[in-house]
Amino acid sequence: MVKNLKFVVLISLLFLISCGSQISSEQRDFKEEVSYKSPELKYNYAYYKIVVELLLHKGRTNDAINTFTSNITYFNNETDFMNMINRARELNKFDSIMTIVNRWIELDNQNIYAHKAAFSAYIELEQYQSANIHFDFLYNLYLENKNESYVDIESILSRNVIIKNIVDYFELNLPRYKDKTILLSYINILQKNNIDELAVFYIEDINFKKNRTLTRKYAKSLSQLNKTNKAISTLESFIESSSILDREVSFELLMFYLKEEKLDHATPLIEKLISIDPSDDDFIFRVALLCFDNERYSLAEKYFNILLSKFYVPDNINFFLGQIDYKNKRYDEALLHYQRIQQGTFVNVKTLNVSKALLKKYNVEKALSYIDKEIKIKNQNNLLNSLSLKLSIFEEIGESADIIKLSSQILKSFPNNERALYSRAIAYEKEGNISSMSKDFDEMIKLNKYNSIALNAYGYSLALHKLHLDKSENLIRKALDIRPGQAAILDSLAWVLYLKGSYKEAAKYSSLAYSKDQDPEIVEHHYLILLKNGNSNEAKYILNQSIKNNPNSEKLLKLLDNSKNAAIKL
Repeated sequence: MVKNLKFVVLISLLFLISCGSQISSEQRDFKEEVSYKSPELKYNYAYYKIVVELLLHKGRTNDAINTFTSNITYFNNETDFMNMINRARELNKFDSIMTIVNRWIELDNQNIYAHKAAFSAYIELEQYQSANIHFDFLYNLYLENKNESYVDIESILSRNVIIKNIVDYFELNLPRYKDKTILLSYINILQKNNIDELAVFYIEDINFKKNRTLTRKYAKSLSQLNKTNKAISTLESFIESSSILDREVSFELLMFYLKEEKLDHATPLIEKLISIDPSDDDFIFRVALLCFDNERYSLAEKYFNILLSKFYVPDNINFFLGQIDYKNKRYDEALLHYQRIQQGTFVNVKTLNVSKALLKKYNVEKALSYIDKEIKIKNQNNLLNSLSLKLSIFEEIGESADIIKLSSQILKSFPNNERALYSRAIAYEKEGNISSMSKDFDEMIKLNKYNSIALNAYGYSLALHKLHLDKSENLIRKALDIRPGQAAILDSLAWVLYLKGSYKEAAKYSSLAYSKDQDPEIVEHHYLILLKNGNSNEAKYILNQSIKNNPNSEKLLKLLDNSKNAAIKL
């Protein structure tokens, strides 16, 4: 008992650490730095296990990971390894993951979970040769046991942050395996990350036309690339070749009809699908929601009202009917629907939607007083909720000064609130205060260097003011590494390249961005870049098509006027 007295004393100190309010900060820091070594490994393990758990309990995850990895030789438990890998993933500490994984494999070199974790981390660190070792291990096990979970890369890499590394690795290594299971899992990753141009390439390379799953995937990616008519013909051909009505494939066909405004095809198809089982209210809700998502509000309203008459999830239905009325500027009706929400999924957004409707119908004071009435400030969560809702109202108005003021108020109490930092940065940009904008974006990136939204917005904001274009490009390329399929980031890179005079490279990115999203700003950039590359006919065609789809867009109409004026001068 005497020889373990030091251990008992240290456990007592650890207890004191957990009671932080009873000791000074200096005492606490000192006691947390106390290390322990015993000739018996089990006591070392017990001590550091408790230290790590206490640090995690106090929310000091980074310190817990550092303590764990610094004393990794005392740990040999799979549960501990898995837990700390998950914690390290939350903080994107990939080097720490590798320290843990190497210890784990040293103890058990046949552990499947250890090899999966190692493969994922090496992909993140762009160390592809090392990644190969672990994936080869998993692949050989898959061949031996016919267990597809060993090579389910969609699952294994589901928490990876830098998507470009996944794509680079498999573009290099897919030919080594020539395995359909791996390819299909890779296609899922591509589609999940909006890299549909590659997904289409691989699906077309397979004999997919009689395969239901692949046909649906193919049509989905085509639609994502603005080839919806081809997606429609693909599904129509599949349905015609089938001996029975496939409701799910037909439902996806309906989605494409709605997207292309083919209501003469969509309406009879809806009735046909509902007639299969008119009592299936869940399916009718899916149809109504699909119409709503595609902004076919009259159709959506029809089916939501049918469901409301049946008392089918009335809170949810009232929310969507309120949204339809709001979008159609029927604010009184919208308020009536929102006020009927009593519980369920949408009760948490009720306050925001009512306040937005009050803003449109009355004024900002009415909206803010409603928020004050609904949210009683009893704790920090209530305070943050109230301030965030008010920030949304000011963002709706677009008053930069008010957004800056309220964001600053939020950041006084919640200094790491990324929403407030982002809102304030964008407001500073609108006011031309680039120095303050940069500080807020820098803080967001310091909090999370893989924040693709902050990286892209920062880079694009600099480009808008034609400042620090090299830095702008660097920031946007980092964002693109993380989200290589995002149209907004592709467009940002195209625009900064255009500003730097790299017109051909800009066209490559603007073309891809346009294929994914025909937002007026993306159209404007693609149009100007095409003109710079001498493709005036294509530029005019794209502009005219976009104006048909967005007849009230001031950006596009201004471009059209400029184009006509230029033609007159010529």
